[in-house]
Amino acid sequence: MKQRRRHIKPKRKLVERSLEFAIENMDSLGQGVAKIDNKPCFIPKTLPGEAGSANLTKASKGVMFARLDVLDISAENRQEPECKHFSSCPGCHYLHTDYQSELRYKQQALQNHLKRLTAPLPEVKLLPAEQRLGYRNRIQLHYRHKYIGMIDGVTNNVVEIPECQAIDDRLRVAFDQLYSDKSWVKEHEGDGHCELYLSDDGVGVEWNKPYAHGGFSQVNEAMNEVLKTAVLDELKGEECKTLLDLFSGEGNLSDLVVRDSDEIDRVMVDYAPERVKQEALSFIHLDLFSETALRTFKARCEHKQFDVVLVDPPRKGFADLALWVKAMKPKKLIYVSCNAATMVRDLQQLTGKYAIETVSLIDLFPGTYHYETLVSVSFK
Repeated sequence: MKQRRRHIKPKRKLVERSLEFAIENMDSLGQGVAKIDNKPCFIPKTLPGEAGSANLTKASKGVMFARLDVLDISAENRQEPECKHFSSCPGCHYLHTDYQSELRYKQQALQNHLKRLTAPLPEVKLLPAEQRLGYRNRIQLHYRHKYIGMIDGVTNNVVEIPECQAIDDRLRVAFDQLYSDKSWVKEHEGDGHCELYLSDDGVGVEWNKPYAHGGFSQVNEAMNEVLKTAVLDELKGEECKTLLDLFSGEGNLSDLVVRDSDEIDRVMVDYAPERVKQEALSFIHLDLFSETALRTFKARCEHKQFDVVLVDPPRKGFADLALWVKAMKPKKLIYVSCNAATMVRDLQQLTGKYAIETVSLIDLFPGTYHYETLVSVSFK
């Protein structure tokens, strides 16, 4: 069945203006920041200490955005990207510098977010990736007519990336076929997206389905193991008889914990209609963003409080975190986040006597500005 053709936004016309820049620092999105006409100007693919000219792409509310044109002065830590698509592809952000510099920029970004917290903070613990490329076991590509790849946020065009270096080698055959055999165009006209992912059954290919349609999993298997171990380490030596795992998925972060101790009574909570029949196995199907979520949970769970609350929300965070902590009265909170900004917002709402014991930056997404943060909070 052919897909109905959808409207495609017209190509955005770039503003014709050349800017001379000198990069002063990096922002949290992996962009160099320059001061031009007393306004911050964000220029991707640049580094502190670099200077040159860039083409203005957008200007609004005292902020400018531009694209690198000519580099007159290069930073000492600039290097040739390992991927030929880096200069035009929006998928990676740091391949023009060495990995240690990338980690330093990420750590600075996290520390800038953490400054908003009033509680004393420990030193950020870095857990780097052993593999910078070839780790992604899942990738979503967008197509327009016969072109497939990443969407350029400025022009709204598809940037083809046939030699992408980020994907796991096990996806390579299916990935290459999308570029070598364009017969998929006959069934998928107009625009849409295609997702390649690894599963227990091999390589899955889904067209125009919601992201992670076959079940969400972390894109970096090796670093996911590091993350799971970091969660387990936070509970070593702690008295934990009851564990509440919010946004649990299938128990990715808490499985190691309960395997390590069969005395722990775990309750997992997440929105998963297909798992309703598993509720007898300490899983509660619940929309945690619902206004009645906490009240519903209390009515359906036999435990009135938990020793440990583990939270791993999506990028928008969990604005009701403080309400759940107050109701469940845990001794420890472990917050895992892929968005430090919303994580800090949620932690700011905590009340009572507590201490932030651990802050870890786990680099699940090397080459990009994304990372995972683990914060451990103890309550007195």
